Amino acid sequence: DALPIWMYSGTVPMMIYYGLKFLHPKFVVVTAFVVTAIVSTFTGTSWGSAATSGVAFMGIATSMGIPLPLVAGAIISGAFFGDKVSPVSDTTNLSALASEVTVYDHIKGMLPNVTISAIIAIIGYTLVGTFYYNGNSQLSEATLKIMEDLDSLYNFNILMLLPPIIVFGGGYFGFPALLLMLASSVVAMVVGTLSNGFIFTDAVTALLQGFNVSMAEVTGVSAADLSPRLLGLLNRGGFSSMMSGSVMFCFLAIPFGSFMEVSGSLDRIVEQLSKIIKGAYSLIVVTFFTGATINAITSNGQFSILTTGQLFKENFKKKNIPLNVLSRTMENSMTLLECMLPWHVTAIYMASTLGVQTTEYIKYSFFNILGIVIFFIISYFVAKKAENSIKIEKDIKINC
Repeated sequence: DALPIWMYSGTVPMMIYYGLKFLHPKFVVVTAFVVTAIVSTFTGTSWGSAATSGVAFMGIATSMGIPLPLVAGAIISGAFFGDKVSPVSDTTNLSALASEVTVYDHIKGMLPNVTISAIIAIIGYTLVGTFYYNGNSQLSEATLKIMEDLDSLYNFNILMLLPPIIVFGGGYFGFPALLLMLASSVVAMVVGTLSNGFIFTDAVTALLQGFNVSMAEVTGVSAADLSPRLLGLLNRGGFSSMMSGSVMFCFLAIPFGSFMEVSGSLDRIVEQLSKIIKGAYSLIVVTFFTGATINAITSNGQFSILTTGQLFKENFKKKNIPLNVLSRTMENSMTLLECMLPWHVTAIYMASTLGVQTTEYIKYSFFNILGIVIFFIISYFVAKKAENSIKIEKDIKINC
């Protein structure tokens, strides 16, 4: 989890600060989408980005009279944009692992679907945000207090951009995501210590146990004088917090999947599902809804990814469909849908964090809705290409 150590370095707080500083009320909604998408991409966590920059934008929307479900939908859309393309996202890495492709091959496969959805979402949020603009250009006192406190806590500078630059620069050149995450964390520890005057041992604590604003008291800033809302934004858990229900459930899913395979259960399930699979496109559709169903029933996306990968991996190989299409299908069936299922743990978390019910923000989650639609459209052409390639191979064999 990169979020707590990037809180320590000031990377994420700097994004929030300048996002608030240069924000025009007319573009609050679209900016909420873009900024949350950037934070989520840098940190690899949809939950963390919604709880930091997302909460800040909800406060801004409240002060400006902008409908909260609209802003919540934009925040959630941005959060899951980053979660789907970040090389340090757990679902991104898990989807790649379950499909036997590299993280960057998986991200490459995601880009057409994600890019088109994001562009349309940006246009939509710009138009809708402009429509709801009421002319109030003043930030609330609570928001101004957050900016003032951030300025007192951190000495913002360009060095704070080094951690995300390492992650995405190294990713462009194909370095392993785990190595890049480790390198960026070390750099974040150094940047936070040198730039903000924090104690280096607190950097280790932030990495392992989470960041706490009380670490800044060595610089003369008292946590008691800071905005309570800011404390909720910045105080984040570290590696220890990751060893919770969802992560442990993910580890337990691996032996469970192996048991299903050894016992013959997976073969039986595949056999039944194969009866309704008539071609490459129907295989992709069945895979999507299988993953979505498992996710909806178990309320655990990690388990659905691991199980769906074991169920359909061989079928994708037989039909000559690239395995990053499988990884894309599995991740879409998880990340795009789970925040729109009111009973899902992710939807419950988002609703409680942003203060808006799931049924209220669903219709404004433009990126998630568009992502599903565009996924099926792109998949149709991918399936046709795969079927044509198999047909060409058969013709060549016959002619030979």
